[in-house]
Amino acid sequence: MLTNTLMLVRTHPQDPAREDEFNDWYNGNHVPDVLNAPNFEAALRYKEAATYMGEAPPYLALYYVSEDDVVKANVELMEYLNAPDPKRMVMPEATGRGDDWEIHAEGGGTRPGGLISVDTWAFYSKTIEKGNTDVSPEGAAKALLVVYAAPAEGADAEELSKWYDWHVDDILTTKGFRSSTRYELASINAGSAPQWCAIYELDRDDVEQVQADLGQVLAVAPSGAIPTLDDGRMALDVSGYIYMTLCGAPTKVHTLLPDMAAS
Repeated sequence: MLTNTLMLVRTHPQDPAREDEFNDWYNGNHVPDVLNAPNFEAALRYKEAATYMGEAPPYLALYYVSEDDVVKANVELMEYLNAPDPKRMVMPEATGRGDDWEIHAEGGGTRPGGLISVDTWAFYSKTIEKGNTDVSPEGAAKALLVVYAAPAEGADAEELSKWYDWHVDDILTTKGFRSSTRYELASINAGSAPQWCAIYELDRDDVEQVQADLGQVLAVAPSGAIPTLDDGRMALDVSGYIYMTLCGAPTKVHTLLPDMAAS
């Protein structure tokens, strides 16, 4: 069973030529740092593999937080990140930035002018979980299908959610889909974030074939297509339908430290 609170962060490297540096810092120092904050239990990172609808930043970090009170979880995280820590590495500065780059906190920092561009930093609350979820480093899903959506204007969100749960049941009959967890937006720290997020765990990463198999399932699924409103519009606005593959399963142990980077 997953935690009820999810911290979701969508990012992209400010300089694509430095993508390896971006990932080394993120997996080796930043995520382990955050995992040492109060109530942060696990984290996984994924990279875009195929987008079938909408668009989203290429990198996704998912942090599983055991504190149900989102406000409290956020306050405790910020207090932790603003306290000096000798293990914390300042985010690499952006290409083309000089010595005036803004540091967020002594002994570590962010954000303006950094190599990592944060597109979304938000907290979500779990609404329903189905199947066999596993976010441990050893059992992490090879890939995800992530769907960002919101009820269309005029749609009955409660009735639409009932259809969505039925729809999820159909999706989980597809080969390779092992779980689904749906979330609703609770708060935003930075950027923009969709109201609903559905995360489907996959135990396979041949995403094009997965999508083909899913298409065959949904073509005859009992839940049918997305409901429509009286004016013909779909009741669900889908802003992203994206397959992502695993690119990091860090633990609380830092594998990149300031003295290592200096050498």
